[in-house]
Amino acid sequence: MAWLHLLDVAIFRFIDETLSNPLFDRCMPFLSGNSLFVPFLIVVAAVLVWRAGVRGRVCLIMLVLVICLGDPLIVNTIKHTVGRLRPFNDIPDAITRVGRGGSFSMPSAHSANWFSAAMVFFIYYRRSARFMLPLSGLVGFSRIYNGVHYPSDVLVGAILGVGYAAALVWSLDALWRRAGQRWFPLWWQRLPSLINPEAKIEARGESSEDSALRIAHSAFDRHWLRFGYLLIALLLFVRLAY
Repeated sequence: MAWLHLLDVAIFRFIDETLSNPLFDRCMPFLSGNSLFVPFLIVVAAVLVWRAGVRGRVCLIMLVLVICLGDPLIVNTIKHTVGRLRPFNDIPDAITRVGRGGSFSMPSAHSANWFSAAMVFFIYYRRSARFMLPLSGLVGFSRIYNGVHYPSDVLVGAILGVGYAAALVWSLDALWRRAGQRWFPLWWQRLPSLINPEAKIEARGESSEDSALRIAHSAFDRHWLRFGYLLIALLLFVRLAY
């Protein structure tokens, strides 16, 4: 597999050195930093909460879960397992245009985060791909141009991000369809699907049990209590994972 590494290095040198120019030198460090990602998330969160209705709020929750779980639990775990050094450690004359981090190289967390976000947006808003895919690609390209990742790091990060984002969203939707109807029937009646939040369950004759379920305030208390248990379990899981 030595030829793959040689190809990886050759493409890295072409992007990092041959394509070097003053315009890219100014733009690529900005695309590669959190100075773009964090404000982007804040603006998107505000728009989704206030203007996009139920679909937007569900999309935002999925986006937060995918990024908060995928980056530390999946990407960082693979980074430490593979243990690949950054290009500037193996290529002395590599041009590094941003800070030299101490973490490993494979896969690119920036690429995984942006492409996972693009996948979440695509699930809920198909037209978002026209904007999110080029932007995610530019961020991935900037990581190579700035000298901190090999092309294969970015490619693997992109594939990984798309994969775990889709898997998490569809897994949570399947879990909600099964467990939500049993544990949170009132909420499930309003939101029977996480992927298609506007979906409605078919109208049916209301039995005395259904009527009691709708008007009983204690049912809401049980819903929030169960939600609290799930939240505590999730926090404990994340704490143990870290």
